[in-house]
Amino acid sequence: MKNIFLFLKSKQFRIHFVISVVVAGIIFWASFKSLGSYTHHGITIAVSDFSNIKTEDLNKFISDKQLRYEVIDSIFDSKVAAGVVIKQDPEKNIAVKQNRIIYLTVSAKLPPLIKMPNLVDASMRQAQAMIESDGLKVGTREYRSDPCVNCVLAQMMKGKKIDAGTMIPKGSVIDLILGKGEKDEKINIPCLIGLSQKDALNKITENGLSEGTIKCIDCKTSADKENAKVYKQTPSCSSNAMINFGNAIDLFISVKAKVISPTDTIGNE
Repeated sequence: MKNIFLFLKSKQFRIHFVISVVVAGIIFWASFKSLGSYTHHGITIAVSDFSNIKTEDLNKFISDKQLRYEVIDSIFDSKVAAGVVIKQDPEKNIAVKQNRIIYLTVSAKLPPLIKMPNLVDASMRQAQAMIESDGLKVGTREYRSDPCVNCVLAQMMKGKKIDAGTMIPKGSVIDLILGKGEKDEKINIPCLIGLSQKDALNKITENGLSEGTIKCIDCKTSADKENAKVYKQTPSCSSNAMINFGNAIDLFISVKAKVISPTDTIGNE
């Protein structure tokens, strides 16, 4: 033990200790500098815009971007071209380090399959709600003599009956066979004046009628169509006007045209 204390007090130990500290400092400094160089410390680039790039073109697109990508999900959207980028993380123009992975979501080339709901015996309004909630579309409506007025008698797809539970592509168009009574019963024509296009079409459907021609005299954008109101309909409504189930009603909508209330329309008939 005495020899150890003597060695720690010796000049030789002090020299070796100083050399060790200097060497360790040099190694630490060199490691820090090389790590900063490897990780491009302080150097960032802006993320490119991947939107609408086709999946088969991604490698070419990214070749000079100093970035990497990974496709993590695919979503079907009938309004978007198949096989293109629809979402990215991080977003475009975000500052990131070189060689950063950009996570991409692309549009699926084929729609997912879903089960056909059972619409038979449901009312037209119920059937429409079920179709839309399942990501399907309401097609044509055909009316046939049947005691159950405005009830679904059969569900069709591409001209053929389709059973409930059948796997079909999401977004498929479903046509409906509906009852109209046994004696061609008539109903009052609903008054649609002053309603938005969406509300007017919903009311047409609820009454077992069909959508006819829709004409907007001053719509220039999709927003105009959403804000436009019905100022005229054919056939027009009145206190005693009747129409057969399934008949079409034409709508004339406008953003600026004067809208006359349904009660005023009835009073002028």
